[in-house]
Amino acid sequence: MWAAVVGSAAGLLGTGLGGVLSFLIPVSGTRILQRLMGLAGGMMIAVVCFDLIPEAFELSGVPMVAMGIALGAGFILLLDMALDRAGGARQSTPYVKAGLLLGIGIAAHNLPEGLAIGSGMVAFPSLGLGLSIVIAAHNVPEGLAMAAPMRMGGVKKLRIVLLTLAAGLPTGLGAAAGLLLGQISAWAISLCLGFAGGAMLYVISGEMLPTGAAGRHKGFALSFVLGLLLGMALSIWI
Repeated sequence: MWAAVVGSAAGLLGTGLGGVLSFLIPVSGTRILQRLMGLAGGMMIAVVCFDLIPEAFELSGVPMVAMGIALGAGFILLLDMALDRAGGARQSTPYVKAGLLLGIGIAAHNLPEGLAIGSGMVAFPSLGLGLSIVIAAHNVPEGLAMAAPMRMGGVKKLRIVLLTLAAGLPTGLGAAAGLLLGQISAWAISLCLGFAGGAMLYVISGEMLPTGAAGRHKGFALSFVLGLLLGMALSIWI
């Protein structure tokens, strides 16, 4: 229950806050969103590389972790391909449809992120709590990215907030599943952590960094480095 509560809070607060921020931040430009993406991407990479994957190595060794990473990245790749086919070319979709499709993608990859929280809590409670903080932080720019096109498409504010909150719900479901699977064996925990790590690395490298780095803004690079340093500091704390 505690894992589900923490996972739900990480998802709901992150994407929900992003939805609310879309009403306060100008959406005509992209620089603010790019800097948020850089900050969140740096934090995620630091936690995945310095905490999540090393802890998984300690539990079962390289082969199981490598299998988990491959399965996690493959899952998000298949999901990405399915969304591309369903939505057609992203540049040509209407604003509202683009926001909804992005929301589906966010909800889907929030599931393995919740898996990391739940399985992390089984292995080391502080790891699960630290991951929930980072995941909540990276969900903010995702919620903003989901809400901005819907706002531009004329969707009512209350509906935007409710939709961004709904996109965060799977994090709690994933946390509960990770907690249950993590109680089977250390290998199961390691596989779950590797799966979540692979999924998060795919999202970082395939979506967040290309989106944030478009136009080669120096602010994105500085935000990414700052996020990396914050993630490293968080890894020391947890």
